[in-house]
Amino acid sequence: MLDYERLDVYQRAIEHLAFVFRSIPSLPRGYSGLADQWRRAAMSVPLNIAEAVGKTSEADRNNRYAIARGEAMEC
Repeated sequence: MLDYERLDVYQRAIEHLAFVFRSIPSLPRGYSGLADQWRRAAMSVPLNIAEAVGKTSEADRNNRYAIARGEAMEC
């Protein structure tokens, strides 16, 4: 298991991503744009958390965490 996979926030982000993928098929017709944005935002959260862990500078890590937080707010 990689370091970021042990983080509670990463695990919750993965759970939310699974929820999004389960929920999208139940959206009414005509919401494909919303579904696409929801899916992209949900995917971005754990990816940015994982990327943050690999950054060497605190500023870079904080930037990735801020992006993840912003994407989570879109969900």
